[in-house]
Amino acid sequence: MASAPKDQCIVLPFHTDRHQPFNGTGLALHFLLGNVLVLHTGLKEMWFGWRVKKIFADRQSFQDYCRDAASTLDLTAVSREQKVRLWLYGNCSDQTLMLSLYDARMPDAVHPPENLAIYGDDHLIGFRTRFVEWLAARGFPLPEEQVQAALWPEKISRDGLDAVGRALEVFYVYSAYGGQGPLDGSAFKKAIAAAPESFMAQDLYGWARYRNRDYQAARGAFLTSLSINPAGAGAMSGMMWCGVYGKDREEAMFWSGRKADVLRQDVQAAREAGRQRYLKANP
Repeated sequence: MASAPKDQCIVLPFHTDRHQPFNGTGLALHFLLGNVLVLHTGLKEMWFGWRVKKIFADRQSFQDYCRDAASTLDLTAVSREQKVRLWLYGNCSDQTLMLSLYDARMPDAVHPPENLAIYGDDHLIGFRTRFVEWLAARGFPLPEEQVQAALWPEKISRDGLDAVGRALEVFYVYSAYGGQGPLDGSAFKKAIAAAPESFMAQDLYGWARYRNRDYQAARGAFLTSLSINPAGAGAMSGMMWCGVYGKDREEAMFWSGRKADVLRQDVQAAREAGRQRYLKANP
């Protein structure tokens, strides 16, 4: 088996164009592309949500970055601190995403931004196809066997993207900076109402229920999301953790192995890792 990849890539939230009021679309597209990149077998799994508080020291600086198109990060410094090589960032308007790449190995290299059209009648398949082509042109091709898995039909409207992005912001703030009492589920229910057939909306609702330790409801949402996107690695992680804390060892092992299979990793090693997580949580 090939050695495990070491390079990581973080997709930062995309700013709303400075000439437009804040809209959740940039956050939703950030989440969408994160769910594409996780399938890249040449990159080590990395989610922005794991590093929110390490990149943004407080809630205000995080929200300022999401909501102010003029807000920037010193990617040279942040990349060094986080030990992450690749960063995707940009601005989005009603119709397009202006996407840029920062590569810490070549900090002075000029990578012209790419203007990707967002909308169409193809459930964002064309948008992701152009993103995959853009990655390949910059030397990071998504392996051919993973491309189709990255192009599930994401049935979501403009209002749905806005609702998903706003719910994601709520989730990041609560997860990174804490909150008083349970996570308020209203933003996640709005996302489901706006986009009931969206993988992202269902997956995010599953994580919201998981945060509130409602593992049965979380399972239902994760399974719905996986019926839309069978390669949803994040949702599979959610199912694994529901098995761990819901005291179902076989479920934890199954979904840990299933995720590894989708990511072209060692299934037996992943099943054992799932078993060890279960035993640690349930001594």
